[in-house]
Amino acid sequence: MAILKTITEEVSEIVNQVEEKELSQVAERIDRSGRVFIAGNGRSGLAGKMFAMRLMHLGYNAYVVGETITPGITENDLLLVISGSGNNKTLTHYATKATEVNADIALISTRTTSSVGEYAKQTLVIPAETKNDQGERRTIQPLGSPFDQAAHLVLDSIIVHLMQSFMSQEQRQGLHGKHANLE
Repeated sequence: MAILKTITEEVSEIVNQVEEKELSQVAERIDRSGRVFIAGNGRSGLAGKMFAMRLMHLGYNAYVVGETITPGITENDLLLVISGSGNNKTLTHYATKATEVNADIALISTRTTSSVGEYAKQTLVIPAETKNDQGERRTIQPLGSPFDQAAHLVLDSIIVHLMQSFMSQEQRQGLHGKHANLE
């Protein structure tokens, strides 16, 4: 169990460095937006899909970029990009397209500056190891796992912030009615 303890300590150290103000600002952007479009690749994209599902449970119009039922983004919408490096070409392309229609863009990344960050009005920094860091940060885990794990917890924290700040007790009690029932 020493491995599990080390991993949880690594992730705890990372999430404790996330700025609460940045988390609150992302939550407020989500609440103000018409619709939320989530984009990420690989494991970051999977964390984004979990986040989109929770946003739907809360009553937000949330979409995952690249899915067949995702509509076009417009100026009242938010593109939330999840990318450890913030330099992925596909995600940068999405940010470019969102900018062309005057959509709002927020980035969750390990860096304050990046190619996607040039388009983002806000970056929420998760100071974690990515697959591109090559030992710059210390971890026992492979290929950016700390970022993906921390991103999942940060995104769940945003969900709780949205629930506590923007939902009534009655709305929170009705969440089970939006959970999938074709299981």
